[in-house]
Amino acid sequence: MKRALLPTSLLLALAACSGHTVHRLEVDLLSFVSPGNRTGTLDITQVEIRVPDDPAGQEVPVPGAEALVDGRISLRVGLTNPGTLPADVDLEVRMGPRDDTDLYDGNRDIQVKRVSIALNPGESGSLDLSVDLQPGDPAYDLVKAGSFRIGARLGLSGGKVQYTLEQAEVVLRLKLFNLIP
Repeated sequence: MKRALLPTSLLLALAACSGHTVHRLEVDLLSFVSPGNRTGTLDITQVEIRVPDDPAGQEVPVPGAEALVDGRISLRVGLTNPGTLPADVDLEVRMGPRDDTDLYDGNRDIQVKRVSIALNPGESGSLDLSVDLQPGDPAYDLVKAGSFRIGARLGLSGGKVQYTLEQAEVVLRLKLFNLIP
């Protein structure tokens, strides 16, 4: 039994370090938001929410970031306009370096992407935001630094809207073989 275990373990270790093996690192950003804060209403008294609520966003350490191949950021928010006025809703993702204390001040942080939707009274819809991280993009460079901050902002202009945060995730693909000198 021990004789079969050693070669099998060695083969598994070699396969994990193969030059063709790509590992996925998934971070569910919604897990950092309490279930009670995933739904709510935006109106004249509260025109925006930030996810997470901290202006510094959420720090995401990436062990072995030098092996980054590419990645994807995905967010989805379900919306309903229960009011009597049209509502315009924006969703944006922002990223910054690990030591950035405010992702929304434009100081060393970047707006990765922004999407918008207009909802008439009684209408429902969703905002889907998806960003591919590729070499050469500023967001890719932030991830490749080994640790970064990420946050999202949902903003309203107009009447009233009910929202549900349905998805917020970062998926990174790493080729650990690239870490071998």
